Amino acid sequence: MARSESASQRRHSDALAEFVSGLRFEQLPESVVARLKWSILDTLGCGIYGSVTPWGRIVSDYARRVGGRCALWGAGGTSDAANAALANGTMVHSFELDDLHPGGRNHPGGVTVPVALAMAAEEGGVNGRDFLTALAAGYEVTCRVGLCQGKSAFFRGWHPTGTSGAFGAGATAARLLGLSFEATRNCMGVAGTMPAGLMAAQYGAMAKRLFVGHAAMAGVIAARLAAEGFTGIPDIFDAEFGGYPRAVSDEAELEALSSDLGSRYEILEVGYKFHSCVGSNHTALDALREILRARPTSPTEVSSVVVRTSEYQKLHSGWAYTPSTVMAAQMSMQYCIAALIAEGEVFIDQFTEDKIARPDLLALAAKIRVEAAPEFELPAPYRTAEVELIRSDGSRSRARVDFARGSARNLPSWEDLEDKFRRLAGRVLPATQLDEIVGAVRELEATEDVSALARLLVPRNNAL
Repeated sequence: MARSESASQRRHSDALAEFVSGLRFEQLPESVVARLKWSILDTLGCGIYGSVTPWGRIVSDYARRVGGRCALWGAGGTSDAANAALANGTMVHSFELDDLHPGGRNHPGGVTVPVALAMAAEEGGVNGRDFLTALAAGYEVTCRVGLCQGKSAFFRGWHPTGTSGAFGAGATAARLLGLSFEATRNCMGVAGTMPAGLMAAQYGAMAKRLFVGHAAMAGVIAARLAAEGFTGIPDIFDAEFGGYPRAVSDEAELEALSSDLGSRYEILEVGYKFHSCVGSNHTALDALREILRARPTSPTEVSSVVVRTSEYQKLHSGWAYTPSTVMAAQMSMQYCIAALIAEGEVFIDQFTEDKIARPDLLALAAKIRVEAAPEFELPAPYRTAEVELIRSDGSRSRARVDFARGSARNLPSWEDLEDKFRRLAGRVLPATQLDEIVGAVRELEATEDVSALARLLVPRNNAL
């Protein structure tokens, strides 16, 4: 099929490549730099904890077989940049706690921070300002491609980060390497041919953890190839036939790719998770917390629970819970609600092989019903949920939450994120090392070589 490759037919593809290749630290608003630091700390905590999960160990063991200078967080050992990005990205996404851009339905931290740290280690001499600039580029591209592909891509069965994340990872690597406009466009045009991740994995497969790491690895490979002159699809976002948006989505919003690019930063819409489960569950869990805070209710007092939310959230997590794997429990709204009623929180310790099949939690989960309600579809506040708890004495309590705790409309404090970081990374590293990591992230723009931060991410006896 013949087609022109004129600049007019590469409008969005060119715009993103120009933004990434031309971005400079001086252009970043203070608010963006501050939020990048929040996301870096949050991402590091998720990844360090992920090193002790079964799937984290498997992927880091695989990556360790490849020689290189790039740290495998928490686990110790090194690999090359592509395989370190694969392992560390997988570990970041290993327990459903990584940051979330709700409009794009994706997790930008896991496809950017591991890439930037791995590339910096391989290149050497990367300062904090250039590191932050590369992350800003990667976050922006990840989020905008997620917005472009929209919920249609999810309903078709694509994992939103596994697809959009390859572009964000490529943008991060391209900016850190200082690629030209043309090479950056080639990087995007290569990365866009490598999206992956199918949502059937949400029902229990370890493979779901891999999607973020795979996207991170794809971005590194795309940037390295583009730096050597390897060409990609120049109009990857604009091509009518076989271009990325139309291939993955039935309702692509192309203007989301470049509208207000460089003046409006999507990282300011990124939120942070305080429940160790899929983001679709968080508003329902927060609503239930309000109910239980107002009137504590024991599991034996619960007659039923009804959750009303969007069709997207019902499809993503409102299916009937049957115990199989930790992954399935973390995706299940029914299990998570039952765990919150019985245990008081939904964090790491609520997801063990024994607990996800505990008879009392299964009985409680069976009392929970999730309904799709038209009023909670877009343009209503995204991920809204209304919860009604009915007790055995006939009393009822109801609460509605539009924006989960940690989301951009209900932001935590730095102290909240630091506490979460310590709860996670403290399972692997000593408190003194955590103090150093927090301090290094706070002062990143003044850092002459970010490899100093990478050295803090592994136990001292495995230091690089």
